[in-house]
Amino acid sequence: MDDFITSVVSNNILTLKINRPNARNALNQHMYLLLAQGLEQAQQDELIRVVLIQGTNDIFCAGNDMQDFQAMSQGQPDQYGARFMRALINCDKPIVAAVNGPAIGIGTTLLQFVDFLYVAPTAIFQTPFIAMGLCPEFGSSELLAQQIGTRKAKAMILAGERMLATEAVTLGFANEVSTSADDTAAAKAVSLAKLAPIAMRTSKAMLMNASRQQLLDIIEYENKKLAYLVTQPESQEAVNAFIEKRQPDFNLC
Repeated sequence: MDDFITSVVSNNILTLKINRPNARNALNQHMYLLLAQGLEQAQQDELIRVVLIQGTNDIFCAGNDMQDFQAMSQGQPDQYGARFMRALINCDKPIVAAVNGPAIGIGTTLLQFVDFLYVAPTAIFQTPFIAMGLCPEFGSSELLAQQIGTRKAKAMILAGERMLATEAVTLGFANEVSTSADDTAAAKAVSLAKLAPIAMRTSKAMLMNASRQQLLDIIEYENKKLAYLVTQPESQEAVNAFIEKRQPDFNLC
């Protein structure tokens, strides 16, 4: 794997680290592929018992790469984003994540599918889909309300409002606020890796059994809507405004 996604297996734990600080850890197509391959490896490799996902010290993930959005607006299809989504949903190994700083867009929605989430006091969660002329993705059109309540989910999805670290714990989105989220998450991964692996995998599969196919169907529907909206003038104006560092003017669309 390249330097943007580092992958290390140690003591039965696969650690996937998002490491693209110059782009605020935004995910591009190649990074989606690497994350998908890591999760697929974890699912298939009996020596891997736990997956640990981390960002960098000051940011978890700024969302999807804007250059990819531009390419998709010109008709280039998503190559690996959906594969990453399926791999995360289909992984029956426990997944632990640590979040420092902002988790934006898919940086937030991917966390819906981790089993244990530890956040620094600086963690911020935001889903500014409509501000980008887009719609919810990665199951958030239904799953986010189930996890944090309808009112807060609407505030985040429709108005782009933030969810702070303590609020994320209060609402049940995260397990704990920790001044050292990476260390706390790593310690949880170590403790999980010591438990009975077959029983662990069987139990997580049982917890996902009723909802897995429904979630896969939801993301397929969302991705079709997203693929349409990203080619429309509203999204193109939002992406251009972001790159040009100005406010979008949707009256021009």
